[in-house]
Amino acid sequence: MALPLIEQITTFFPKHDKTVVKNLLITTEGIFESESTNLNKVKKKLGKVTGNLETKPESNYKRLIRFFNTEEKRELIKSLVCLSMYLIGKKKSVKYLTLDGTSWLLGEKKVHLITLCIVYEGVSIPLWWEEINKKGHSSFEERKKVIGEASKILNLSGLVLLADREYIGRDWFNYLTINHIGFIIRLKAKTYCEEINEASNIASSEDIFQKARYSKLVHMAKFAKYRKKGVSKYFQINGKPYTFVIIKNPKNDPKEPLLYFISTLKDKTEIIQTYPIRWTIECCFKHLKSNGFDLEAMNFKDSLKIMLMMAITSFLYVLCIIEGLKQLKSKKKSDWKKFNNGTVTLAVSIFAKGLDYLNNKFRDLNSFIDFLQRLLDNKYCFF
Repeated sequence: MALPLIEQITTFFPKHDKTVVKNLLITTEGIFESESTNLNKVKKKLGKVTGNLETKPESNYKRLIRFFNTEEKRELIKSLVCLSMYLIGKKKSVKYLTLDGTSWLLGEKKVHLITLCIVYEGVSIPLWWEEINKKGHSSFEERKKVIGEASKILNLSGLVLLADREYIGRDWFNYLTINHIGFIIRLKAKTYCEEINEASNIASSEDIFQKARYSKLVHMAKFAKYRKKGVSKYFQINGKPYTFVIIKNPKNDPKEPLLYFISTLKDKTEIIQTYPIRWTIECCFKHLKSNGFDLEAMNFKDSLKIMLMMAITSFLYVLCIIEGLKQLKSKKKSDWKKFNNGTVTLAVSIFAKGLDYLNNKFRDLNSFIDFLQRLLDNKYCFF
């Protein structure tokens, strides 16, 4: 094993010794090799990973269990996230955060990971998450905990949060605003109708949108001239200013003909054009699950073990993104796919491109460590 890297990487894990770090690397590469978080599958790959094919799978399974029983799991998770952020580097171009939850059933238990991501190059990268161990939406206190933990790793001030309709609430908006985190959040119809109508009473008669009540704005948004550019109005909640925006749903959904947003931003066009970035967190979840490392296959019910597994798969996801972006640095015609409507997208996602390359690159623990060594030496990372 490349011991110099163990020495180097241990600096990112001040609460854990070299044995824990070594087992972390072995477990991580085992999950990559098995393309699964199910330890019964991972144990079958550890012989190849460690180069010790004589070790019985049952012994490898015990090794995995011992690792997930490691003390100070939250510190281990934080350290792994810090390493991930270090590898992608400090990005002045990061402007947005995405927030959403991913959930599934594990027997009778509902696993529910509320996750905050940074967005870089159109990719949502997990920054922090909490397993809230319940059905239904997250509470204000649970969201606040995610933001608080993430803020210990990265300064979130000045960034803009993109989130769906369940992430609303007066206290939540106030908390984000106080912490200098902007936001664009989708609303359900008729939400904050009273506050929007109150703003009409003090509006200048020269501004037709500011003068309009909620029902009038909805009516105007359906006009052909506003279908693409939408309508907006400034209003207040608890004395703090926000922008309300309505636009026609581009999906032409008869059940939801209009989309509604609340934002700290003032520019209506910026709000409308920025919000679709939120979808990148859905892509992230898909890559962590069915497209990549089968996150839902884990056989843990303990919340901290679930969070640690999320940390490991997120770390692997980051490595794939780094390599995918590197491979796309010199784009080829074959990298793009053009649709009949003129839309051009990547033929293969950044994640998938990186995953394909690393599948050929990682052969065992030594090759995995060699890749990390070059990243840490800044000889391989192109950022």
